[in-house]
Amino acid sequence: MDKQNENLNDEFDVVNIPDDSGKDVPFELIKVIKFEDNDYAILHPLEPYPGLDEDSCVICQLEDGDDDTVNLIPETDDDICDSVYALYVEWATNVEKNNCNGSCEGCPGCGDSE
Repeated sequence: MDKQNENLNDEFDVVNIPDDSGKDVPFELIKVIKFEDNDYAILHPLEPYPGLDEDSCVICQLEDGDDDTVNLIPETDDDICDSVYALYVEWATNVEKNNCNGSCEGCPGCGDSE
């Protein structure tokens, strides 16, 4: 995946990931979450992907590659996946609760808006 800048959510909406037969399957990049000094992409398949349920997501660690690329490394540690997903749910809940657009850049932070 090409990397334009650090905020991948602004640059990439769809990432193609090959399945076992080599067919590219589009995945929507939902959110990049920082956890324990690493960035993790939460990806949702836009077409059926072997081994994934329709409502499933995939969590991949982002790793700088050669030149301007980012490698997606599937996360296999269940504890890390659970923690990253919990951070995503917390973010999504704050977005809904505060009726914001989800971009935290320049935001003073999520507080109680009630």
